Amino acid sequence: MADLVVALLFLIAAMASGLAAYIGFRGWVTDPDKGYEVPDRVRESPELSRTANELVARWCTVSSVLALIPAVALVPSILSDMEIELPLWKLAVTAVYGLVVGTMGRYPFDRISRL
Repeated sequence: MADLVVALLFLIAAMASGLAAYIGFRGWVTDPDKGYEVPDRVRESPELSRTANELVARWCTVSSVLALIPAVALVPSILSDMEIELPLWKLAVTAVYGLVVGTMGRYPFDRISRL
């Protein structure tokens, strides 16, 4: 059961990062209706807006792919008939990995605020 929960959490994180990457690829990061809250100087400057879109597209794509790895890796144990529990150390490593992936997905937004 823990396998399924962990896989679903990583799948949700991958979809959220994928949506942010899509918005970055479409160039909507600085759009007030479709994008995110960014400083006015970034919204007004075409160069900074382009940089913001590239940052979000690149980093959120990487974060999305990295979030899919544990979800895909847990599929065999989810579909297995044997109920093998995840050891505590594997859950701890997966939690740390999730923090790293989440930090990577948050990085472009912190960087945009400093542009």
